[in-house]
Amino acid sequence: MIKHEHKTFKDDRGSYTPINTKVLDIDWTQCSISINTEAFTFRGLHYQTNPPQTKYVKVVQGSIIDFMVDLETGETDYCEVNENEAVYIPNNMAHGFLTLEPNTIVVYMVEGDYNPESEHSLRWFENPTVSNVVFERSGVNRITISEKDKQGK
Repeated sequence: MIKHEHKTFKDDRGSYTPINTKVLDIDWTQCSISINTEAFTFRGLHYQTNPPQTKYVKVVQGSIIDFMVDLETGETDYCEVNENEAVYIPNNMAHGFLTLEPNTIVVYMVEGDYNPESEHSLRWFENPTVSNVVFERSGVNRITISEKDKQGK
């Protein structure tokens, strides 16, 4: 997992964080914002096959545990990401995250146009690494998750 630092400047007005994505030399096609009101909200594990999508995930507010699952090997990697950090997710990975605080905001840049016909999800609870970390941090009764992500596809 490639993790990047982003200096956040804070004062009495709020904060400002410049995000330098040029270090990756990628033509980003979409910018998405995920606002999560509850702590222990789980989103994922998502991936797209045609076209595959590369992502650059930046926490704007709060903190998350970010998960990546290699679609070829099944190898799982994860790390905690806070407001000063971002992670790069290559296009051969399923991706998801668990919020650790209420009102967590995540912005992610995406390379590759969205194609609903090639959108897929892995069932997070079938991945031992992901399920162990999620249960350890949140307990099974505290997770907020969509029906779509519960079922996988």
